[in-house]
Amino acid sequence: MKRPKRINKQQAAKKAGLPPGSITYVGKERTEKPTLELTVFNQDFDACIQMDSRKSIKTKFKTDAVNWLNVDGIHDSELINEFQHEFDLDHLLLEDVTNTNQRPKVEEYEDYLFLSLKMIFLKDDNRVENEQVSLVLGPDYVISFQEKTGDVFSQIRERIHSVKGQIRTKKNDYLFYALVDSIIDNYFIVIEQIGNDLEDLEDEIFSNPTQASLEKIQEKKVLLLSLRRAIYPLRESLNKLIRDKNPLIQDKNMKYFSDIYDHAIQIIDVIESYREVVNGLKDSYLSSLSFRMNQIMQVLTITASIFIPLTFIAGVYGMNFDHMPELHLTYGYFYFWGLVILMAIGLVIYFKRKKWL
Repeated sequence: MKRPKRINKQQAAKKAGLPPGSITYVGKERTEKPTLELTVFNQDFDACIQMDSRKSIKTKFKTDAVNWLNVDGIHDSELINEFQHEFDLDHLLLEDVTNTNQRPKVEEYEDYLFLSLKMIFLKDDNRVENEQVSLVLGPDYVISFQEKTGDVFSQIRERIHSVKGQIRTKKNDYLFYALVDSIIDNYFIVIEQIGNDLEDLEDEIFSNPTQASLEKIQEKKVLLLSLRRAIYPLRESLNKLIRDKNPLIQDKNMKYFSDIYDHAIQIIDVIESYREVVNGLKDSYLSSLSFRMNQIMQVLTITASIFIPLTFIAGVYGMNFDHMPELHLTYGYFYFWGLVILMAIGLVIYFKRKKWL
């Protein structure tokens, strides 16, 4: 998994000194052309329109259907400005849309509802990707703003086009719920992968801890902190949404938002437990290194203990005295080696009986 990037201070500084409501993109530099996709559906029909024109967007909407406009690419300030004129969206709302460092939150306006949250999902190579998604719920439309192409809404599109489930029979508030639910469901997928990685990391630490193991622990710690920062404010936003009962959301659909609120709490519980696991893995890593170091020191100490008496004997018979009777024995050399070997074997047996080896 790729370590989440920290906030780019240079990009965050773009907004310094600007008046409130200034639409300035804060995020990773992007040059791709933004795309607009309009999905219109009701119980009887559905249509998907790739929009080229940035103006008169609302003229494509149908009054007797649900209109879902998905915008990929919020780095184009000119495009985002069009929504202020086309949908009469508040300039402070659009400022939050273009600020990818925005904390997840919900805001209620007279004619629409705004929700900002983080979309986190796994790529094919198990790398974790995250981006900001902003949702606007209006009387007959839902607008989703994304940083780039690629999201977790493929199943929703499939349900719309294949008439699966009840989404085609519902209104735009149910679509709004479905988008939020899809984003939260992917948190579970990411967390499950993190859990698998932590299990593998635990086995690695106990079998062969390396510097790479410590780096992986730190990577998981940063990732879990990123998830925590994303889900905690989202839980508060969902709680506010349920408590205030916005008129744009039907009472009969409020139970669905209560369900995703419960999911958010469940995710928080899992994140907190995994954070404890990560802290435990770090302690295990340090303990494992200490244990291995103790084993090495034990081997070195025993080796030194064996050679100390042997070195003493060699030192004695290495002295230059004339009257050393053992030096003149015919088999003195072989007696020396026999004594050395017997002492070494005796010490090894002694250490094993003491369970030091």
